[in-house]
This record gives sequence, structure tokens and C-alpha cells, in this order.
Amino acid sequence: MVAVLDRRRFLSNSFTFVAGGFALSLTGCEQSKARSYTGAILSGCDDFKGQHYAACVGAEGDLRFLVQVPQRVHGSLADVANQVAFFFARRPGNEMYLVDMSSGKLLHTIQSAPDRHFYGHGVLNATTGLLYTTENNMNDLSGVIGIYQVGNAEGVPETVTRIGEFSSHGIGPHQLALLSDQQTLVVANGGLQTHPDSGRRILNPEHMDSNLAYLDLQEGTLLEKHSPPHRKMSIRHLDVSADDSVVAGVQHQGELTDEVPLLVSHRLGGEMHWWSMPIALQLQIKQYIASIAVDQAGQIAMVSCPRGNVVTSWDIARGTLLGTLRSEDAAGLFRSHAGAGQPPAWQVTNGTGEIYSLQVTDGRMMRRSPHHLNLRWDNHITLI
Repeated sequence: MVAVLDRRRFLSNSFTFVAGGFALSLTGCEQSKARSYTGAILSGCDDFKGQHYAACVGAEGDLRFLVQVPQRVHGSLADVANQVAFFFARRPGNEMYLVDMSSGKLLHTIQSAPDRHFYGHGVLNATTGLLYTTENNMNDLSGVIGIYQVGNAEGVPETVTRIGEFSSHGIGPHQLALLSDQQTLVVANGGLQTHPDSGRRILNPEHMDSNLAYLDLQEGTLLEKHSPPHRKMSIRHLDVSADDSVVAGVQHQGELTDEVPLLVSHRLGGEMHWWSMPIALQLQIKQYIASIAVDQAGQIAMVSCPRGNVVTSWDIARGTLLGTLRSEDAAGLFRSHAGAGQPPAWQVTNGTGEIYSLQVTDGRMMRRSPHHLNLRWDNHITLI
């Protein structure tokens, strides 16, 4: 059963968060009010002194806002209807940040609930307006999905209230996504037990238990879950196409020479289809898959591999490699808004500060419209 408070208990017991007071470093935020955010990207980033930021960059490479925050940002999402953006602290962070996209102002610093911390990802239900985040229960190191109401009864989006949680049905939940019915949640449970007292150290290296889980949002019940073939494979990242095909990536915690699959495709009710990777590429990327972005048609998956300094493209139906493109410290990926008849395209970032478009035509990967900012982009971006 989902642990969501009823209205009376909700009003008396819920955690409601108010505006934070962190410093803001901003470029052109007032002028941005009148500009469209279509084609802009959200991302966490660091400067080369190690300071953390939540950022928005326009389609022309212009910096819309740069908000200084105390914890490193991992994932993000946009609530376009309310013109706000969420940025989630990386594990074991206990903060998420709500930014006004029109003004570039930090509206709230939202603390995790007691004995919980965030895992760097969240998803917004377009039908209900509820926000779901992956979190760690620090008491027993089990995974939970936190539930947040965005906005209040008066429709003010600046109010964010935690109203409950349910089990992720695994350990160390990381990235999550909604299927097209807006009622089914797919979660990459990484299987790694960690605790803030131990930093990012894995506490169960010999007893990992990763899975890909599908959950019913109404009750928080498990619909089905699937485990990888090797106990040290940690399913961490995923993306979902318009037809609900899921592509997920692994960060293997075993030996660099272990021949284990690192990518898998799946549909609810079906079997897991593990993809074969050329050995040379597997050695190059050091068993580490970062961001995944599937094109709208569900035919091509783009995958970033920062430890191998490469972006790779894959045929989803066949599970085969289409091509590779060198990208130093390859980071975030998000599918672009391709028009009818146009080839699939993605926005890409990397740790050297680059932002560029990537198109796949006849199997060839082509870089276009590069921009550069003096920032180190984190592993995930959101295209508005």
C-alpha cells in the first residue's frame, strides 16, 4: 500500500518547504522572461574550482541561468506549465532545488525527509502533478520512492510538500521513468547499499541485488521485476520510448575484464534482451554506462560512456552497435525535438564544457552546432 497521507493528516503532519537563501549567479535572467525555453537544456554542472551549480542553457548556447548550490546536482526535470525546474542532488545528497525558469531565482531548497537521502533523479506525473524521487531509507538501506505534491490549493507552484512514499522493491534505486499510461513507474534499482556516514562506499559488494522493477503508482505495488545475469551488475540508468520500450544501462562492479552485458531492452510483460558489445569497446568504457536517450520512434538508443570518452549509438531492435563518436568525458544526453521527416537527433554535453547536437543519418553519427561554456557538465540533461 502506498504510504500517502489522507488530507487531514497531510495538513497537520506533512513536510512543507520554504524558499532557500543561497546565492545566485545569473546571466541575462531578466531578458530571459520574454524568451521561449523551447530547445533549452537543464543540467547540473561544476566550475573548474569545484563549485556546484544548477544551470539552464538556451538553444543558441546562451546561459539562461546559473544558480550556485551547495550540493552537486545530478538529474533535473522541467515543469513547463508552472515555469519551474527541479534539480536533484547526487547520492548521498539530501537536497533538491526548485528554480523559477523565468527569473532564474532559486525558489526553494527542499530537504529530504528524516532518515532519507536522494539518489539524484525524479520524474513528474503530467496527469496528477505529483513528483516521484528515488531515495534511500537510511535505517535499513532499502529503496523508497518519495512522493511530493507540487503546488498548493491556490495553485502556487512554489510550494513542494512530501506526502508519502512507497517501496522501490529493491536496493539503491537510481533513475526512474513513467510509461505512457502515467500509471506505471519503471525503476532501475542499482542493488548497492550505501550510507552517508560511509560516503559513496558500497557496503554490500558481495551481496548486490539489482533489478529493473515496474510499479503501479496507485498502490505502489510491484507489477514485475527482472534481475541481471551477474550479481555484480548494477542497473542504474534508463530511458523509455513513446511505445514504452525501455532501454537500461549497467555499471558493473566486478572486474574490468568480465564479459558481461551492459545494455538491455525490455517491454512490460516480456523478456529481457541483453545486448552484445564489442570487447574492445567494453574495455574502453571500463564497464560504465552513464546517460541513455532513446529516439521518439524507439529505434535508436544513444548512450554516453564518460570513462571511455565516447558516445555510442545502438539499434534497439537488434541490440547491435551502430557507431561511436569521441567525446571527452561524455556526459548528458536527451533526444531532440525532431520534426516530421527529419533524422533522429540528440543534445549532448560533456565534462569539458561542450554542448552540441548529434544526428544519426544512414547509421552515421554527425556533430552539429557546438557550443562551449567554461563548466563541467554532469551526467544528465533535460531538454525543454
